[in-house]
Amino acid sequence: LLLHQTIGSLGGRILQPHITLLFADLPADQEPAIIGSTARAVHGQAAFMLHYRSITHFPDKRTIYVDPVEKESIAALRRPIVAGWKADEFMRPAVRETDHSHLTIAAGLQPAQFAKAWGMLAPLELSGGGSVNEVVLMKRLLRHGERYEVVCGFPLDR
Repeated sequence: LLLHQTIGSLGGRILQPHITLLFADLPADQEPAIIGSTARAVHGQAAFMLHYRSITHFPDKRTIYVDPVEKESIAALRRPIVAGWKADEFMRPAVRETDHSHLTIAAGLQPAQFAKAWGMLAPLELSGGGSVNEVVLMKRLLRHGERYEVVCGFPLDR
């Protein structure tokens, strides 16, 4: 909240901290297929510990993020989900995956916003961790100011 009050709107995107596995621009009528594919891909996958260290940013200075340590664990979770979505000929062309695992803090920053946010966040020493117990499917309309909403969660095996 303090970050948002300091830098203002994040390029029209209202985010909660998250690790993006993939994203796609698909019509709402594809939601049942997406849910089914994701459920099949996540079934049997184990929860895991995720540790993080350091706050950093991408070279274009539009996204600030926390760097997770267990990138391979995240990739192992992502691979079958992406494969399942790409197996569907309608979803395949819409899938855009990210292979740079990161915990997004702020995205869509303009240069002045980045300077303010980085001034607040760079001095912080950050390390810690927690358990990843669930994959959460989220959606939002591609309009300025729209919020992500949870479609459903897929628990990981413990």
